[in-house]
Amino acid sequence: MAHIAFFSVAAHGHISPTLGVVAELTARGHQVTYFTTGAFEERLTRLGATVCRYDTAPSPNQSPAAFASGDLSALPLFFLHSAAERVALAEKWFGDERPEAIVYDNTAPFAGRALARRWGCRAVQFFPSLASGRGYALMDAMLERTGRSPEHDAHTAEFDRRLAGFLAGAGLPGLGTEEFMDFEEELNLAFLPREFQPAADTFGPHHRFVGPSLGGRDDEGTWRRPPGGGPVAYVSLGTVFNRSADFYRRCAEAFDGSEFSVVMSVGEGTDPASLGPLPAQVEVHRTVPQLSVLAQADVFVTHGGMGSTMEALASATPMVVVPQMVEQEVIADRVAALHLGVRLDPDAGPAALLAAAREAVTDRRIGDSTARMRRCAQEAGGARAAADAVEGQLRNGAEGASGQ
Repeated sequence: MAHIAFFSVAAHGHISPTLGVVAELTARGHQVTYFTTGAFEERLTRLGATVCRYDTAPSPNQSPAAFASGDLSALPLFFLHSAAERVALAEKWFGDERPEAIVYDNTAPFAGRALARRWGCRAVQFFPSLASGRGYALMDAMLERTGRSPEHDAHTAEFDRRLAGFLAGAGLPGLGTEEFMDFEEELNLAFLPREFQPAADTFGPHHRFVGPSLGGRDDEGTWRRPPGGGPVAYVSLGTVFNRSADFYRRCAEAFDGSEFSVVMSVGEGTDPASLGPLPAQVEVHRTVPQLSVLAQADVFVTHGGMGSTMEALASATPMVVVPQMVEQEVIADRVAALHLGVRLDPDAGPAALLAAAREAVTDRRIGDSTARMRRCAQEAGGARAAADAVEGQLRNGAEGASGQ
């Protein structure tokens, strides 16, 4: 059995798709070491992984506000920050007992990709959002919407400079930015059905579209649909962009007196009491067992994060997508184009929200499309297919080594 290391962004939308893969690999007897923060240690340990913990420090002159501000040129610098510390931590952790494979997050590929190159082990890249390759790049799709900021060229030059320093420190001097940042790895896992991916025909067999990976989350609990025969609307803006009391109030107003029962998940950033008096048909929680709620909801009012979108597709729940940042705008347009739901602008009023929810529930084309996409998601294989692909890479590496 092999030793496999995982490197990901320490955020729910990045960690969650890998939980089922970790569970599959450990159940098959593989040893998994996961580099992440303490926030995810307990869950990963329960799945059989060993967690190598690190703390996240603020990036100088960069902040997560770049995600919402539209200054996309700041993001590579933000994610490069602390990559050298991850490399040093991994070197110390593994010593001479290095893993046979590294699975790393494309959003912040630096430590995982550098270590795979340095150690000569098998490399697997995963995409927590839409996949990128030489024929389609999510960053390009986002830049088409935002345009280049005035700081774009300066940020790019600074990134090239810092990346060169990082690569030299990681023992990879002379490796150019373009070569190192190539989107295509020897194996690339995308946690979505191929049918959802834009420009899907440009991705070759080394890109595996395994669909939603929802395993490893049995501890989240269950939710019970309220009594009565009316439809249920589930409202959530995910774990990052949920500080939006005004939006939750608009949703409560939208559904007040309607046929819908409403369950809201407002996250840790919004105090439910701050929403004021709410209609009796609206229940509010900081968190809910989302998979359980989606399995019973009739419509999902969502920000359109990739994780939430895939979870909705897995349960054939139509969506009303209210994107909060540019990546979610790309996803929202894909949802609308495939007739999987309705897109709304973030400032949509209560009447528009209610009309969109009713359309999502009653439009026959949306119902047919969500049912068809759920079948595509099931056929893609999820965490099991991802684990199979990782094991295939390990066999390829073993065969290559034995043939030398």
